[in-house]
Amino acid sequence: MAASSKSEKDDGKQKTHRKHKDNVVKLLVRGKLSGQFSQRLFRKLPPRVCVPLKNIVSEEFLRAGHIFLGFTKCGRYVLSYTSDCGEDDDFSFYTYHLYWWEFNLHSRLKQVHHVRLFAGEEIYSDLYLTVCEWPNDHSKIVIFGFNTRSSSSVLMNLMMSDENNRDIYITIASMPPPKPCSTCCPVPSATTIRTGSGECLEHGFVLNSRYQVVYPFPTFQPAFQLKKDQVILLNTSYSLVACGISLCPGKSGQSSQILYTKRAVLSTQASLSFSSTSLGSSSLPQGSPENRQAVCRPTPVPSSPSHSQAAIRAREFAADIFRRAQGGGVKEGERRTADISEKEAVHIPRDKGINVETSRETEDCKDCRTEDERTRSFPASTSYVNQSLPQGTEQVMSPASSSSSSPSASTLSSCEDVGPSEPGYVNYSRLHYRLQQPGSAEQNSGGAGGYEDDKVQLPFTVTDLKGQNLQLVTEPHNGQSVCVEQLTLDFEYLINEVIRNDAAWAPQFCSFSDYDVVILEVCPETNIVMINIGLLLLAFSNSDEEHCRPNTYHSNLQVSWDLNTGVCCTVGVGDLTEVKGQTSGSVWSSYRKSCVNTVMKWLVPECSSRYINRMTNEALHKGSSLQVLADSDRCTWIVL
Repeated sequence: MAASSKSEKDDGKQKTHRKHKDNVVKLLVRGKLSGQFSQRLFRKLPPRVCVPLKNIVSEEFLRAGHIFLGFTKCGRYVLSYTSDCGEDDDFSFYTYHLYWWEFNLHSRLKQVHHVRLFAGEEIYSDLYLTVCEWPNDHSKIVIFGFNTRSSSSVLMNLMMSDENNRDIYITIASMPPPKPCSTCCPVPSATTIRTGSGECLEHGFVLNSRYQVVYPFPTFQPAFQLKKDQVILLNTSYSLVACGISLCPGKSGQSSQILYTKRAVLSTQASLSFSSTSLGSSSLPQGSPENRQAVCRPTPVPSSPSHSQAAIRAREFAADIFRRAQGGGVKEGERRTADISEKEAVHIPRDKGINVETSRETEDCKDCRTEDERTRSFPASTSYVNQSLPQGTEQVMSPASSSSSSPSASTLSSCEDVGPSEPGYVNYSRLHYRLQQPGSAEQNSGGAGGYEDDKVQLPFTVTDLKGQNLQLVTEPHNGQSVCVEQLTLDFEYLINEVIRNDAAWAPQFCSFSDYDVVILEVCPETNIVMINIGLLLLAFSNSDEEHCRPNTYHSNLQVSWDLNTGVCCTVGVGDLTEVKGQTSGSVWSSYRKSCVNTVMKWLVPECSSRYINRMTNEALHKGSSLQVLADSDRCTWIVL
């Protein structure tokens, strides 16, 4: 009996050992197929590749409050940050600094670079930080910070009375040079800092921005929002902003445009075609397709200050003609359409987060379901304030932003059929910045073209490492410059367009009270962004009751957005689901769960080299600490 038991035990050990081997082999094969190895495969590393942090960092830095985040993607640097709120925690603002430490397995960490984060902003609470790197762009780093407004700070409670807002802070900073740069540090020094007071734009620029989001607060999705190199997608609750940051070469005439590229090509072709046809326009019949094509082509982007002034005068002249025509010989039907469009441009809802229970009361069914009311529920344009831009700014406003200069709705539709046109729901701008030139006065702001409304464009500043604003380029130059592009997609304009054109339930639609936008996928090769728009809306039921009120429904719109052209295409429109006894919070929670399920069905693992490196201070906010800083690519751990 004992012998039999012993043999059974031996067989059990062999089976367990074989099972363990099979699991390891399966995990290795699975990692080979997917391009990523499971973290469970290597739970423990040999002591020779595990380095205690206290052995490689001086104790004075640890006492100074350095919080270590992790390795950069290249494995060369370890990142840490400090947050200082002054002596009085209740009435002091926070200041953040990010530090680069050069890592060597057999020596101590060396500090080689540091920048101040979110410079110029009054930060009144400790932030959740996420530090990210693009898949293949190793020249810049992105720092995303936000607060939850749950602090007990007296200063925060005094300054913030609305808990439905959340501040978002963005810093995009250049990476330090791998080796000492003669331009950064022209004078050799004994310090290890590789970026000093030199005139080096490649390793010495910092972009800062701040905006507010409202409930339901959009989530930060680094895996999608940073999937395209040099571009960050930012959801501002009102719009989706594709912000491209690139370093322009030093030669004049070379463009670094990475967004809205096909639009620039079409504008150039339109300009050439317009010039060639206008020369022989007298020989063409007035109603010929060639003549209509010449008139309907959009105005090309002004490439110089003189061209910009000429375009402004032309638009004012056309607007004056349109105003005179409106007052005189315009037909009654056309005047009514123009008046409705003008009212819609003024009364578009801009306050999100309206509670479903406090939606405005509506009239009876017969009064509400008239043709005019249904027309008013679909705004034809979004009213943007056309503010003056600095000279040298290249900007494309949508037709909605200059609706007063539009000839008529019928003319615009014929233009869209004949030639290329600008989508009405996008806005594009491109700005160039360079280091301050000798003898020039420092500019007060490096902002985004003078726009104060972050629903149109994000405000930002571009500085050097000292915090001095870079100079906005207003004329051709040969030196290096930082190019900042913004392509903005207006959500509310887009929602109305999709419902009007593609929703089967459009005749029932009354208005929408709130929405939530989630990015489902980004293709960096084709520059296509797939988004899902969840809607809380008021619509009439299909019942034949004479007296009825609109009910609250939930639906979703799937839309693809082309970053090359700015054009959106409807992928799908969901059915109306009546909201009964649910709070808006439960609706958005279930909606985001469905988005996660959709993403997981579509998910294709990236190769081991193309991934978004991500580091956070989430453990600190949970009252704990990271156990290790892991460099998985090189199988190196720093034990904290």
